[in-house]
Amino acid sequence: MKFFAVKILLIGGIMAIYFLWPKSISLPKMGTVTDWELTEVGTRAVPAYDKPKLITFFYTNCPDICPTTMIDLQNLQQSMANEGITEDQYMIVSITLDPAYDTEERILQYKEAFGISSPNWVFLRGSEDEIIRFTESFNFVFEKNKNGFLTHSTSMYIVDSENQIRSNHDMAVGDKKVNNEEIISHFRQLIQEAE
Repeated sequence: MKFFAVKILLIGGIMAIYFLWPKSISLPKMGTVTDWELTEVGTRAVPAYDKPKLITFFYTNCPDICPTTMIDLQNLQQSMANEGITEDQYMIVSITLDPAYDTEERILQYKEAFGISSPNWVFLRGSEDEIIRFTESFNFVFEKNKNGFLTHSTSMYIVDSENQIRSNHDMAVGDKKVNNEEIISHFRQLIQEAE
C-alpha cells in the first residue's frame, strides 16, 4: 500500500512539474532604448516602435559583413513568413553608422540594390552625435579612422515592444551566417509576450 501511495505521489509530482514549469525561459532585460531621434530614410518620420524589432547597424561602403548580413536578413524574413509570423508582428531596423557618407539617396540605392521593399524593414539615419548616442544604449562600438575606413562591432539586438533590449546576435562574419533559427525563436517569444 505504501508503495502504491508513493508511486501516485511521484506521478502526481511529475505531472505538476510538467504542467506548471514554464515552457521557455524568459529572455533577460539587458537595458532600455530611450532615444529614438533617428528618422526613417524615405519618409523623414520617426517610425512607431511598438513591436519586437531586430536592430542592425551598417554602412553602405562596408565590403563584407554588412552586405552578407543583409542577405541573411532577407532569408530571415522568408523564414519568418514560412513560420507563420507576419510582417506586421515585427520590424527590422537598420541604422547607418556613417551618416556623412550615407545620404538618404545612397541608402535608398542600397535598399534597391538588395531588393529590400518590405514596409517592416526600415533604414534610419541621423546626425553623427545622434548615432553615437543611440549606439551607446547597446554598448555597440564603432570607429571611423582618418582615411574614412569604418570598423564596428558585429552584434545585432532584439528589442521588445517596450524597448527593452532582450538578446544579441552575431552578424554574418566570414563563413558564419546569421543564426536565423535563434532569432525566430526569440521573436516568437516576444510576440507572444506582447499579446
